[in-house]
Amino acid sequence: MKQTPETIILVNFACADIQLLARGIRSEGIYTMVMPYTVSKERIMAEKPSGLIFCHDGEPAAATAPLAALGLPTTTASSRTPVAELTAFCKERCGCHGSWRMASFIDDAVKDIREQVGDSRVVLGLSGGVDSSVVAALVHRAIGDRLTCVFVNHGLLRKNEAEMVQEIFARNFSMNLCYVDASKRFLDKLAGVADPEQKRKIIGKEFIDVFAEAAREIGAPFLGQGTIYPDILESIPMDGNPAGVIKSHHNVGGLPEDLHFKLVEPLERLFKDEVRVVGRLLGLPSELIDRHPFPGPSLGVRHVGPICRDTLAMLREADAIVTDELIKADWYHKTWQTFAIFVPVKTVGIKNHQRSYDYVIAIRSINSVDAVTAQVVRLPWELLEKMSERIVHEVNGVNRVVYDITAKPPGTIEWE
Repeated sequence: MKQTPETIILVNFACADIQLLARGIRSEGIYTMVMPYTVSKERIMAEKPSGLIFCHDGEPAAATAPLAALGLPTTTASSRTPVAELTAFCKERCGCHGSWRMASFIDDAVKDIREQVGDSRVVLGLSGGVDSSVVAALVHRAIGDRLTCVFVNHGLLRKNEAEMVQEIFARNFSMNLCYVDASKRFLDKLAGVADPEQKRKIIGKEFIDVFAEAAREIGAPFLGQGTIYPDILESIPMDGNPAGVIKSHHNVGGLPEDLHFKLVEPLERLFKDEVRVVGRLLGLPSELIDRHPFPGPSLGVRHVGPICRDTLAMLREADAIVTDELIKADWYHKTWQTFAIFVPVKTVGIKNHQRSYDYVIAIRSINSVDAVTAQVVRLPWELLEKMSERIVHEVNGVNRVVYDITAKPPGTIEWE
């Protein structure tokens, strides 16, 4: 990752709310990074930080001593430490000016992309979501038509997603866009796979393989990705223990050794809300910027258990109903994400005046600023009833709808 001036590093000693602290300091114009307490002194100093904050749920461990010996200004914090107190430390003791802004980020990112890519071409995986769309706009601003966006239909998209994304980009951008229908390829590889981490890894590997094939035809040595900071934080063990990984992200962890792509990841230091700000400054349309976030593995992480085409179709239809009713009720832009989940559990019910033994669909609606934490949305009961009624009557194979009322933490936003 590129270095950022006036960086403050938050060192994690099992602080559950460390991402909130980091985000709070960032909101004051001071760039922060989060690292586990097992981080080496060399890795910390590579960022040329202005100061360190040791974050802990009790007294800091003795392991702070080697890091404190680096000669940088240090302080300790816990989940209860006011952000204003930490901001004062950054400004008064570390000499930070609070000058980190999104407008300057764009200028720096465009310059970095040009320096990294030179006269070469870039292939970028476009999903139609906020992150990949903003990366596409940034890279296009930097290198113009030497960017080719590859939109892959992996069979896990929402209803009519493939057609909609192509139409939006054709209308708003003059970019090279290549559409690849790889749905059979993905779904065949996912058949019978129940473990969520294995599913994510399969999807990630197939994405890389598809891009490799497209890049060979395009002649692009660089691969653009919409990796953002929460993806990285959730994919590394913040306590130094591999079991501490929350969940892997298909765009985090590097590339297979047999591939020769060099990654272009201009958003890898930004939280989701910061990405939206960048998108607006770049002039992206609201229909892209204000869309609900959609995970890279798409419906693959909203379909619990093994994915088969029939149950995936149930999820796709149920999700379309949820979105449709949310828009009709003028609630779409009042929530961060609202979506359906397929639950591989059958329950007894009554459909068409007969006994049924069909599947369950869950509805999840949350609000968040940066996807680090999330609060459950109390959707109007009448709206939930309408969603449930339509799903049960219009989606064959479903006879029950439930509502997820779990915040993040302890749950994650997605179910897998």
